[in-house]
Amino acid sequence: MLKKIIFATALLGCAASSFAASNRPDGYITICKSGESCYLSTSTTVAFGAADQFVYKILNGSFSCSLATFGSDPNAAKASKECSISKSISGSSSSSPNTAAYVSISLNGSAGNGSASLSWGNPGGLTALEIYQDTDSDPSGRVRIASLSTGSTSFTATGLNNGTTYYFWVKYRLNDGNWYNSNAASAKPSGGGSNGGITGATCTPNGFVTVSSTIRVSSGTYDGGCKVFTATSALGDGSQNEGQKPVFIVENGATLKNVILGNNGADGIHFSGSGTIDNIKWTNVGEDAMTVKQSGTINIKNISAFAGSDKFFQVNAASTINISNCVVDTMGKFLRQNGGTTFKIGVTIDSCQISNMSEGIFRTDSSVSTARITNSRLKNAGKICIGNWASCTSSGISYY
Repeated sequence: MLKKIIFATALLGCAASSFAASNRPDGYITICKSGESCYLSTSTTVAFGAADQFVYKILNGSFSCSLATFGSDPNAAKASKECSISKSISGSSSSSPNTAAYVSISLNGSAGNGSASLSWGNPGGLTALEIYQDTDSDPSGRVRIASLSTGSTSFTATGLNNGTTYYFWVKYRLNDGNWYNSNAASAKPSGGGSNGGITGATCTPNGFVTVSSTIRVSSGTYDGGCKVFTATSALGDGSQNEGQKPVFIVENGATLKNVILGNNGADGIHFSGSGTIDNIKWTNVGEDAMTVKQSGTINIKNISAFAGSDKFFQVNAASTINISNCVVDTMGKFLRQNGGTTFKIGVTIDSCQISNMSEGIFRTDSSVSTARITNSRLKNAGKICIGNWASCTSSGISYY
């Protein structure tokens, strides 16, 4: 008798499973769930609901899978609902849709001064999102310049050469595990007037390197080949958190050239004694772009740096610093001698374009340090001299 009861209970369980309510109509596939964004490339009938209760609406483009979109709640008892479309529309006969058939990203680009602004509609359901760049429309040689959060809908590429046409792509992975590409969007940056021959760095991306331990340039010249070097979390997260590690250390007498520091700059470049850097670009300055750790003569030329939160250059040891042909935008301050220190530094800046410093250009607490800036262009750069400098002067300055 007990066996019969168990068998009957099992049959009832199977029957209940067979007729379990579904969160999508028969023959439909789910494209997103409550609160998520969806994207449809063509006008399509979408079902919204749960437990075999649905409302339908014809939609196109980006929309939210929500009551606000559909106007009525088909099943108030169910908080979580799904948006689904016919399998025949998605081009799939299985429960795993051909996602690319209805999810796409349309990329738009507009040029600025040394920059390009990119925007796109986010279709939802993304598991990874990357930006690629090239100087021709053939994607085979393009280089990744950023990895973004999956909800992103815009990005600004900076440090571009005015007069050069750039092409960009959004590459994205969907929940089917496959990667897809947007259309190519182009932009040709142009300047807002003469820059006096100031170019900054001239590298364009030529490959991609992930850096999980600091690269030491102990002697001679390290030529990065204009590759994009991006730190992993092993070095830091590129925030203002103290204690992050540098991507490069330039040791006494060494030279670093032709490098692009990527979206995670960690603590940038450290100098251990005298050294030279040439043709370096920071796309997104991290804790600091550069730090002098040991005394020496530092020569810096042909550099560009963007999107810092605090200092561009931190000086922690007595030094002579020469900077020429630089383009630096959006920092707290251009250069800061370590707070409260009284050792002597001597800084000269020539032929630079500095913009959007929330505080200013030079700052020190040392009454023996000197600074001078010449033949440069400034815009929203704050005070040139902050602190008790022995001498802090400027000449040949223009404002734009």
